[in-house]
Amino acid sequence: MRNLRPDYPIWRDFAYEYEHDRLAIDLINGSPLLRQWVDDPAATAVDLDSIARADENAWLQARAAFLLY
Repeated sequence: MRNLRPDYPIWRDFAYEYEHDRLAIDLINGSPLLRQWVDDPAATAVDLDSIARADENAWLQARAAFLLY
């Protein structure tokens, strides 16, 4: 959508849940990284993988102690 209609307002700017200072998309995703990636016309899927990799690796390490097999 961002590539087809760059001026289209895809991010809703209203209070979400208890938060009034951040966009709902940033709150839902835990940071503005996804929104910034979407808004960057030069961003690629590889860039998104790179952004997500650190959190994925942290999750793998955090859950490792709880795996039964």
